[in-house]
Parts: sequence; C-alpha cells; structure tokens
Amino acid sequence: MGFLGGDNSDPVGLIFNLIFFGLFFVMMFYGQKVQAWQASKQIQSALEKLKNWNNECKEILFDQYSKYSNEKDNDKDIKIKLEDLMQFITIGPVGLDPYGIIPKFDHIIDVRDNRFEGEVASLAPKADRIKRQNLENLLEASMAVDMIYRLIKHYLIMGKKSKSMILLMSISMQLTLIMAMAKSYYNAAKAFAEGSPIGDALGPMVVGCLVRDIITNKEVSAVEIARDTIYQEFEFEGRTIFVVRAKGPGGTVGKPGKAIKILVEEHGESISRIITIDAGLKLEGEKTGSVVIGVGAAIGGIGIEKSYMEDSFTKNSIPIEALICKQSLEDAITTMNRSITLSVPKIVSKIKTAIRERTEVGTKVIVAGIGNTIGIGI
Repeated sequence: MGFLGGDNSDPVGLIFNLIFFGLFFVMMFYGQKVQAWQASKQIQSALEKLKNWNNECKEILFDQYSKYSNEKDNDKDIKIKLEDLMQFITIGPVGLDPYGIIPKFDHIIDVRDNRFEGEVASLAPKADRIKRQNLENLLEASMAVDMIYRLIKHYLIMGKKSKSMILLMSISMQLTLIMAMAKSYYNAAKAFAEGSPIGDALGPMVVGCLVRDIITNKEVSAVEIARDTIYQEFEFEGRTIFVVRAKGPGGTVGKPGKAIKILVEEHGESISRIITIDAGLKLEGEKTGSVVIGVGAAIGGIGIEKSYMEDSFTKNSIPIEALICKQSLEDAITTMNRSITLSVPKIVSKIKTAIRERTEVGTKVIVAGIGNTIGIGI
C-alpha cells in the first residue's frame, strides 16, 4: 500500500505523495521565510491604507488652514509650514530623579502649547480664538495618523533589511489594533474640522446641563480661573457648588487640576467633596454610554493636572468621587453619538444624589467636568 495515495502503481496517488512531501520539505526549510513574506504583504497592504488616510488628513488640514490664511501666503508656503508642524516634537524632562518632575513637565507642556498657538495664529490669522483651538485639535489628530503611518513604514523597512521574521510577525499580529487606532484619529480629524462635539466632551456637557438644570431663571457668570478654564458658582439645596470645566466652545481641555487646586487653597476646609466626571475607555463587549461610579480623580493625560488635583484633596483630606461614561477610543475622539448623549441626564441625577447624600448643608462642593470642549459652549 502507498503512504497516501493507495497502490504505488496508481499515478494519481504517486502525484499526491510527491506534492505532500514537496510541501512538507518546503515548509520545513522555508516555512519561516514564507511566514515573513506573508506578514510583509499584510503590512504593505495596511500601509497603503494608512498612506491614503494620511493624505486625506493632510488635504483636510490644508483646506481648513487655507480658508483663514493671509492672501500673500501661497498654497506651497502653507503646505511647507504644515509639513514642518506635522514633525513637531516635545521632549520630556529627565526622569532619573522623579522629585519635582511635575513642574518640569508642566512648564514643557505650557511652552509647547504657547508655541502651537503661535504657529496656528501665524498660519491662520483670520481665524478667531475658537476656530484656532479647533485647528490645533485638527493638526494634532493629523499628526497622530502621520506618526502611525511613519512608524509602520519604519518597521516594515527595518524588517525587510534585517530579514527579521519576528519583527515582521509582531507588527502583523498587532495590525488590527493599530489600524483601528489610526482609523479613530482619521475620523477624529473630520470631526475637528467640522467643530462637532466629540465623545470626550461628555464631562463639560454634563456640568453645563447641571448648571442649566439647577439655575433655570438667571445667568450664572463664568470666571476664568486658569488657562482656558472657568468656574461657575451657585447654590444648590443649601450647598455652594463650584462647577469647573474648560472654557469652550473651542477645542481645549483647559487646566482643571490647577483650577481645583486654586479653589481648594482659597476655600480650604469648607469644601466637603470633589466630584469629577470624565469619559473612560470601555472594554470590548461593554455598552457605550454606560455609567460607572467610583472614587479618585477621573482625568486622563500624562498626569500633570491629576497630580495637582491629588495634592489638593490629599493635603486637605477632601473625599473625591468619580463618574465615568464608558466609550471606545473612536467614540471618545469622534462626533458624539446618541448613546453617550443619553447618559448625560443619568450622570446629572447621580451628581445631585451624591451632593444630597454625602455632603452637609452649608458646605462647598467642587464638580469638575473633564474633557475637550469642542462644540460645547457655556
């Protein structure tokens, strides 16, 4: 009897045997090269899609900036300046000795923000403050897509040069997640170009609704307390409420940590509780717009504002609560969807309950809506 094909005299069986052993030896000696080739093709295909997204983002960027540019700036000059900004880098401070690193980071970020504001104002002098903030956000989203494209291109070339199957396979196995992230930033660029509220605007939207829900018959003045950050003061059932949020409706997150620190230093022990509201990343399978409660400072970023916030409530032993609306990365940085909008009244109700049940009459409460205020007015 033959090994696979039955009788050795059967020509069909003999052919199948030869094909089987041929494939077996090919996979034994060249299997890794075949896998590397396959991974390389997958990465190249993804890279083409990334290149198209990157080019589209650059077109959106150019179209938006050219609307508000000087007449003397031609298209070529604008494109060159934007390309330079796309490569803009921020170098963090040394972290060998962590003591005092927060003020260093804060200073670097301030310098970076000032530089960005200046560059955007120079490129789009006809834009007002709100539009310039949106243009900054658009630039940052485009930079993210460009960075992902350049990184994948870098690793593909490096993998081919070094003939490293491990490098190519590791990128190939993560392509689904990488492409999902790139698509999120690609869609975010469109949202920022339109000036639409995004999922991350949930915090400012909630506190805005809280103010309008409690104060129905008069205006509540907004006081700028930190850079691009305001607070509003009003009474609710015998308590004084300080609502903190970024200014808006331009795209900015402000400096809520510094704002809370200033309020705590000013009002001290009379502040009985801090409540923070923010968007939070959901796990796969969880429902977008679901609300979770907890304790701690609900704020993202690299940690500067969170550090200021934690120093304030720790020093004064102030309880701090967190309300989180679960979202995916794409939900957070693209136009706000209905399920997130529907969570706003629920969160407002939970804030009121927290104030009634866990604070005393005559005390002061800080309610901070954390997030990007693009499209969200006072």
